Amino acid sequence: MIHLTFRTKLLASHVALVAAVVLIALFDLDRSLSADLAADLDRRLELQAVGAARWVTAGRHPDKLAGRLAAVVGAGVTILDRDGAALGDADPTEASFPGKSSPGDAPEVAAARASGIGRATRRSPDGSRAMRYVAVPAGEGLVLRLAVPLAGIEATVSNMRRRLLFAAGLAVAAAIGLGVIASRVAARPLRVMTAAATRIAQGDYAVAIASDSPDDFGILARALGSLAAALQRDMAQIRKLETMRKDFVANASHELRTPVTAIQGYAETLLESGADAEKSRRFLEIIHRHARRLGGLLERLLLLSELEARPPEAALCETVPLGAIAALVVETLRERAAAAGATVRVDVDPSVVAIGDPGGIEQVVENLVDNALKYGKPSGTVRIEGARRGDRVTLAVSDDGDGIAEAHLPRLFERFYRVDPGRSRERGGTGLGLAIVKHLVESMSGSITVASAPGEGCRFTIDLPAAPVC
Repeated sequence: MIHLTFRTKLLASHVALVAAVVLIALFDLDRSLSADLAADLDRRLELQAVGAARWVTAGRHPDKLAGRLAAVVGAGVTILDRDGAALGDADPTEASFPGKSSPGDAPEVAAARASGIGRATRRSPDGSRAMRYVAVPAGEGLVLRLAVPLAGIEATVSNMRRRLLFAAGLAVAAAIGLGVIASRVAARPLRVMTAAATRIAQGDYAVAIASDSPDDFGILARALGSLAAALQRDMAQIRKLETMRKDFVANASHELRTPVTAIQGYAETLLESGADAEKSRRFLEIIHRHARRLGGLLERLLLLSELEARPPEAALCETVPLGAIAALVVETLRERAAAAGATVRVDVDPSVVAIGDPGGIEQVVENLVDNALKYGKPSGTVRIEGARRGDRVTLAVSDDGDGIAEAHLPRLFERFYRVDPGRSRERGGTGLGLAIVKHLVESMSGSITVASAPGEGCRFTIDLPAAPVC
């Protein structure tokens, strides 16, 4: 199968259209010209025949009169009596035409006797010569017939055909030239879009297609450019998600390897050696501690997956007094604070009421206070402060610890991200707590920010709606 390009198809259709129009015009002009010339000849012959018939009516010698009339009108003249016999014939060409015994049998003569005028065209046997006949009554049963060869008309028509064909050739040549230019201009944006679409199909989405044209090609170009931009954004997001997935797998594997290796090692030691009761108990305590760490890690991973998959409308929307939540968290972490020698201070006005999930807000505050106790100064102070600002409320948890460098702040809420990995693991961190906090807050139409600097502690601020939003 032959595959034609758009440019070739456009050029072919353009030339075909021009050729069709030219052929129709040629056919119509040829037919019209032939008909017009024949009509003019008939009108001239009729006028001449009527005039000559008057001479025949008044004359006495038809044989001599035919010659004189033929010289005057420039045509063959035949005068026939009522029986069809030729009384005078100045141009005896009828005898050379077959099928006619005498001029009186000609159809134009019979038509003249019947209707007053007769016309006919006949060609010679070899087809090289044609004659036009016009006959009219000439009084007393006589008929006068004029005969003119059509060679002049045929020559004129033939000459005109040659000129028209030459003009048609020029028109087709011009159509081809203009068609080549027009198809090139019309196909240029299509070639650009084809190249762009090929690049997009090959994964190159950095395609810029500028087009201000209001036609269909311009609309298509702008749509293709918008598609490329959208795909570029989507692919950037996909690559980011793929990077996050790889990091997650790597981090999760790394986090799981330590407790799994420890559990496996100590369990094999217990199975293979005859350790005493004291040593066995110590090994079992280590196994238990790592098993708890492993369980906590898996529990947080499952919670994080559930939060990411939960639609926004699935979050609870209840009136939550933040002061009561803060007091509940302080009570929950009382022993933890006592062990760290830290003091937890609450400064939340009773009027600070948020709209959200009570359990989720409690989990957020508990996680933030627990982190503050872990990374604050020994015997330091952790503050929980709340305030209302219009239709929003804020709850801030701050500590007086070593703080965090600004370079770490943008990634602080990523899964498994740790500012100091070794120190965090020593304190029981999994690297998932702040990621869970962020998802919980955002599921309640809220946001969380962090402000910190080395030596100045950390301050996490939660912003939640103070009026129903769901």
